[in-house]
Amino acid sequence: MTTDPFTVLGAEENASDDDIKQRYLALVRNFPPDREPERFQAYRAAFEALSTERGRLAAKLLRSHGAALSRIEMASLPPPEARRNARVTQAQLTTLLVEGVSRALARSQEAARGDVSKTGGAA
Repeated sequence: MTTDPFTVLGAEENASDDDIKQRYLALVRNFPPDREPERFQAYRAAFEALSTERGRLAAKLLRSHGAALSRIEMASLPPPEARRNARVTQAQLTTLLVEGVSRALARSQEAARGDVSKTGGAA
């Protein structure tokens, strides 16, 4: 099943609170938790995600920008195994050090250019 709460419930993005609640209740009547627990869990999670105005807005934003957010998360967070172990890999440490050194060198070069322009302008 898809993780988009609007799709899970079959609701439109501009659905009201009552529309979302009615759709949820209709689905739960057709697929009660004792017969299909996985479906019920998905419907319940989708309903909880859309039950408030703030939740609907967040779902709309994630729906339209989900791929971009996934790319940002993949680029900025360590892999799941490193997060579980709370350890940084050698490659991540090397990357962080290289980035830090590169930034320091860039600042140093900018400062040196600033000093040259000051002494060059005074002569």
